[in-house]
Amino acid sequence: MTEEQIHHFLIHEVQFTFAKNMANIPHSWICRKDYSDLKFLEVMNFISRNGYTEEFYGRKYTYYNIEDYKYWVMTDSQDFDDPTAIINKAKI
Repeated sequence: MTEEQIHHFLIHEVQFTFAKNMANIPHSWICRKDYSDLKFLEVMNFISRNGYTEEFYGRKYTYYNIEDYKYWVMTDSQDFDDPTAIINKAKI
């Protein structure tokens, strides 16, 4: 996928869910199991390759910014093999 296609996917093709259990840290998420596995993996890889690293609560994440939002991937110990991987989105 091109950068333009990644942006289109994250901005227009998916429906992010507000993380109501973490309202004190406002962000939204999408889950891998709800989307085409190939496309979701491509977006995960794009964020990983093109993002920047920041620490959050003692753990390092790779973030990628589009307009006023930052996106990052969260997985379990299976990393990119995690079928429940999520992509988060938060206002910068």
